[in-house]
Amino acid sequence: MYKANAIFMKKILIIDDDELILMTCRNLLAKEGFQVFEAANGNLGIELYKNEKPDLVITDILMPDKEGLETISELRAINPACKIIAMSSGGSTQNMSFLQLAKQLGADRALQKPIKPAEMLQAVKGLMNT
Repeated sequence: MYKANAIFMKKILIIDDDELILMTCRNLLAKEGFQVFEAANGNLGIELYKNEKPDLVITDILMPDKEGLETISELRAINPACKIIAMSSGGSTQNMSFLQLAKQLGADRALQKPIKPAEMLQAVKGLMNT
C-alpha cells in the first residue's frame, strides 16, 4: 500500500549493478510512497534520468560500463540542481575514499554499504523535504 497518491509521487532513480541492492532499495522506497526506477549501470541511468526526470538519484560508485563518479559528473552537467545520493562498499583512489570523491563531484549525501534502511530513508527524506 502506497502512502501517497500516484499523481503526487516523487520519483527516485536507483543506479546499481547489484540486483539485491536494487530490490532492497526498491522495496524500502516503494513502501514509503516513492515511484522507483532502476538502472544497472551509469549509461542506462543517464538515459532513464533524461526520460523520467526523477526528483532524486541514488547511485553506486563501482559499476561496469559507466561507474558512479562519472555518472555523478554527467548528472551535474545535465542538471546542476539534481539531488544525488552516492553509495559504496568502500574503496579509494590515492588518499581519498570514493565516497569523499563523490561528494566533491556533487553528491549531496554519501552512504556506506551495507545500507541501513533508517539511514537511507533519512537521507532520501532530507533531500526530498518530505
